[in-house]
Amino acid sequence: MMNDMLKKGFFLGLGAASYGKEKVQTYIDDLVTRGRITPREAEQWKEELMERGKNMESDWSERSKDKARDAFRDMGLASDTDIERIESKLQELEEKLERYKFNDTDHNER
Repeated sequence: MMNDMLKKGFFLGLGAASYGKEKVQTYIDDLVTRGRITPREAEQWKEELMERGKNMESDWSERSKDKARDAFRDMGLASDTDIERIESKLQELEEKLERYKFNDTDHNER
């Protein structure tokens, strides 16, 4: 359920970004057509706006990851670090159990 919400949010943001990009392009093209800015200025504006958009996207992505991480933690779900720590501990216990079995078998044969 949470995964679906994250996907919907992502695609909503992607759609908004695409729509926004089209609107900016239309606006800039209109400014060029009316002679308010030169084609070169239009290109510079587009590059600057695209760079700002990338920065905003990166910020949004980080905030989304943080929110998702917090939500998962609040639900009591294990993080990758938690799982790695548990796997390591399990491996350690399995090795101890094998040594114990080996030592126990060695004592029973005598």
